[in-house]
Amino acid sequence: MPTPEDGGDDSPSHRRRIVLLVGLMLAITTLHYAIPTATHAQHQLHIAARKLYFLPVGVAAAWFGLRGSIRATAVMSTMLALHALLRWPSDTMERANQLAEFVTLWIVGAVVGLLFDRERGLLDEIAKAHAAAVTGLVAALDLREHDTGTHSLRVRAYTLLLSRRLGLDAARREAVGLGALLHDVGKIAVPDGILLKSGPLTSAEQAVMREHPAAGYRILCRVGIPAEAAECVLTHHERYDGRGYPQGLSGDAIPVGARIFAVVDAYDALTSVRPYRGAVSHAEAVSTIRAGAGTQFDPRVVAAMMDLGEAAIRRTRRQAESELPT
Repeated sequence: MPTPEDGGDDSPSHRRRIVLLVGLMLAITTLHYAIPTATHAQHQLHIAARKLYFLPVGVAAAWFGLRGSIRATAVMSTMLALHALLRWPSDTMERANQLAEFVTLWIVGAVVGLLFDRERGLLDEIAKAHAAAVTGLVAALDLREHDTGTHSLRVRAYTLLLSRRLGLDAARREAVGLGALLHDVGKIAVPDGILLKSGPLTSAEQAVMREHPAAGYRILCRVGIPAEAAECVLTHHERYDGRGYPQGLSGDAIPVGARIFAVVDAYDALTSVRPYRGAVSHAEAVSTIRAGAGTQFDPRVVAAMMDLGEAAIRRTRRQAESELPT
């Protein structure tokens, strides 16, 4: 179900559209009612203005689907009928034209609304299929590193939670969430001998490993992933103090998505079981992250993380792990 920020019925964008639609309806009916019909030219203009009654119906269908188009049709047909009652024409042909326009308005409202609903349904199905494919891919990448297959799902969920806390709008949350989900896609270019090595990496092996953010960025740019998501992948190993890689960015020069990701990735790593150690408690993880504020992490992001609370974070983790394809 859409949230207010994502375009639900109480969202600012939804309310703006309603205001614009109501304004359009008022403008059209006012114009139509105001045009006199004394001369032939005025009468022709008056007839042309009636055709504009179809415009709000189409706009409502595009924005709100069948439900919106039916409501818009009800309003515009009421205004059309009221005008006809106030200025019922004496000419039989004109009466027939007005009745035909009234009926046509309802037909158009129903058909256009159904078509937009169908199109929206098809787009939703495509989006779900795409999301399932991406989720399966990142789960496979996680499993390659002997993970449970849910690391990327968890950090995406944490990123979305924290980005909402920081006030990012829905479009940016979606982009940084996608970047978090795909953050390690560049590791597909890292040989197993390096990626799965149990001992410490040599300097040469570390150099290869450090190429994975740029490799992931190049992959995502080729497939048309949103720029902000791709930038998050490129910069997810940068540090707030400038000692990260691959670009050595610092402070606000690091994209906000990557600054958010750095905190949630550290939290997930600390609170998850690893082959070489057990998981630490929420309190221990929070303490470690707080100690890195200003050096490894953006202090503002850390402060927002502290505000979330353990219950919300645990609930988010459970929800993320339930998304793994079966």
